[in-house]
Amino acid sequence: MKPGSERGDITIEAVVGVAALFLIFGLGLAGLRLLVADAAIDDAARSAARAASIARNGQAAAITADRRARAVLAEQQLACSSLDVNVDARDFAKSLGETGYVVATVTCVVPLADLVPGIGGLKTLRAEFRSPIDRFGARS
Repeated sequence: MKPGSERGDITIEAVVGVAALFLIFGLGLAGLRLLVADAAIDDAARSAARAASIARNGQAAAITADRRARAVLAEQQLACSSLDVNVDARDFAKSLGETGYVVATVTCVVPLADLVPGIGGLKTLRAEFRSPIDRFGARS
């Protein structure tokens, strides 16, 4: 063996090792950003359901929930290419004293490039939350 011939092998191993570390770091960053976006959708659904549950009727509940979900996502700086806030407020028709719930479902389609630059495609995130309606609150 010639002296110094292993030097090139070590350089190649170092380059491959550094590239692998960058790949692992990038995948970890992508996963973390996706978890943060998913948490924002959960927060939006929870907040929307709670806001809807204190409304006076089903129509007001749907409007309130939609506004609240959009506000939470704006605060979290999550841009959805498509956002759907669906509110099941039929329990507002129940009589005073009966237990009822409002269910808010938030579905957000997020461009992956917004989460991790350089990655294409879309990811659909969905969360649902149920909040009790005040049993003795005023309903119209």
